Amino acid sequence: MPGGPPTDDTRLRRNPQAIRAMFARVARRYDLLNRLLSLRQDVRWRRRLIKTLEAAPAGPVLDVACGTGDVALAVRGRTAVGVDFCLDMLVLARRKARRRRHTAVWVAADALALPFCDGSFAAVGVAFGVRNFADVGQGLAEVARVLQAGGVLGVLEFHTSRRRLVARLSSLWNRWVVTPLGGLLSDDPAAYAYLPASVGTFADARSFAEACRRAGLQPQRQTELSGGIAVLTVARKGGEE
Repeated sequence: MPGGPPTDDTRLRRNPQAIRAMFARVARRYDLLNRLLSLRQDVRWRRRLIKTLEAAPAGPVLDVACGTGDVALAVRGRTAVGVDFCLDMLVLARRKARRRRHTAVWVAADALALPFCDGSFAAVGVAFGVRNFADVGQGLAEVARVLQAGGVLGVLEFHTSRRRLVARLSSLWNRWVVTPLGGLLSDDPAAYAYLPASVGTFADARSFAEACRRAGLQPQRQTELSGGIAVLTVARKGGEE
């Protein structure tokens, strides 16, 4: 990529220590770069995710891989819990919560080993975190475990688009904007080579829906956002506790 650093293979293997360290280094500029590099579309995408979580049965909401807490902080009228394995991100989330006088609870933990009892949550949201999981199947199994029967999972994620034009335009945007600008403004230039590259090594939308099904989460719908740049997957846990 012109002007960009090489992609770190350790990150592409989803090594947890490498991923945690990467997010720690980019935390300071993470929100700014999200807005810039998505042209603020990430704000609109998260609103769609929040509406999905609001449609869940009554009960608390869990924001997995919460980062700086945007999803948890948008929850109103329910208990909101944000969980992330990067302490630097959680520090920023807590500061934002104090400024907004939001009562969200922040927990340091790995998404693959959630420290919650079975059936603790009515809804779980994940915004652009699943493709960083070391083991997607295990992560989805943990989500299924902590969801109550009838609970809703909403996942915002980037998948390689089936639309050739969208896939091509996304590739060009990543090559000429995301990697060089992210590298210039962040404290870890290689992170913004990894983040686009990680999409190509992640499941496509259909395969991800099948992974949800294998974990006991029945896909309800997949909605392409901004022409298919991002996808909102909604699944529900069936059966009885």
